[in-house]
Amino acid sequence: MAFNYNQQQNPQYNTYKPNNLEFYQYSGQQQNQQYAANSFVNPGLSGPMTNTFNPTSATTVGDLTGSIGDTQLSHGILAAFSTSGYPGEAPLLEELGINFQHIKMKTLAVLNFRSKNLVNNPEILGDSDLAGPILFGVMLGAFLLLNGKFHFSYIYGVDLIGIISLHQLFKLMANSEVENIDIIKTGSVIGYCLLPLVILSGINVVINLNNFLGYILTGLFIFWCTFSSSYFFMVAFKLSNVRILIAYPLAILYSIFALFIIF
Repeated sequence: MAFNYNQQQNPQYNTYKPNNLEFYQYSGQQQNQQYAANSFVNPGLSGPMTNTFNPTSATTVGDLTGSIGDTQLSHGILAAFSTSGYPGEAPLLEELGINFQHIKMKTLAVLNFRSKNLVNNPEILGDSDLAGPILFGVMLGAFLLLNGKFHFSYIYGVDLIGIISLHQLFKLMANSEVENIDIIKTGSVIGYCLLPLVILSGINVVINLNNFLGYILTGLFIFWCTFSSSYFFMVAFKLSNVRILIAYPLAILYSIFALFIIF
C-alpha cells in the first residue's frame, strides 16, 4: 500500500521514458578529432586510395638503396654483410679498442729498438690493447706445440701471475704525478715485449737450442725483451733513474718463458 501511495503522491517517479536517454557528442570533441586527423596526415604519403595495383610503381625486393640524411647507403643486399660504413664513421675494430696502427708501431718499437720514438707519442703508451699480446701468446704456444710441448696453460698462467705481481711493484715505484695506472696497460706492454721470445721459439723449431750456442742466443733474446719492456715502463711511469730496478724482475719473467722454449 505504501508503494501505491508514493506513486499516487509523486506521479513524476512513475514515468519511464527510455526513448529520452540519448547521447550527444560535445561540439568541441568533434573539432578536436578533426584536428587530430588533419595533424597526422603526411603530405608525402597522401593520395587517393584505389583498389588497382601497378606493378611498375612497386619497389623490388633486391633494391635496398636509400639514404639517411645526406649520406647515400650502399647498394645491394650484400651491403648488409659488408664492412663498409658511412663516411666519417670509425671502424668497428677501432670502436672495440683494436687499433692496427698502434699495434704496428708497438711491434716495430719492440723489434728494431725504436722505443725512443714513443716519447713523442704518449697516445700509444696509454693504449691498453690486448689483441697483440694474445696473438703473440698463441704463436708462442703454437711453436712450442710443433716441438711436442703443450704449454698453453703454462704460458698464460705465468703471464697472468707476472702481470699482477709486476703491476703492483711498478705501482709502488711509480712517480706520484702518474695517474690512471691500469693493469691492462701493464699486461699490454709485457705481452708486446714477448715478441722476441716468439721469434726464438720459431728458431727452435728448425734448430735445437739446447746447447751452448743456444744458451747464448737465448740470453740475447731475454736481454732484447727486457730492454724494450723496461723502456716502455720507464716512460709510462716517469722513472728515469731506476731502469735497472725495473729491468730485473722483467728479466726473471722472460727467463721463465725462455725455459719453456729450451727445455
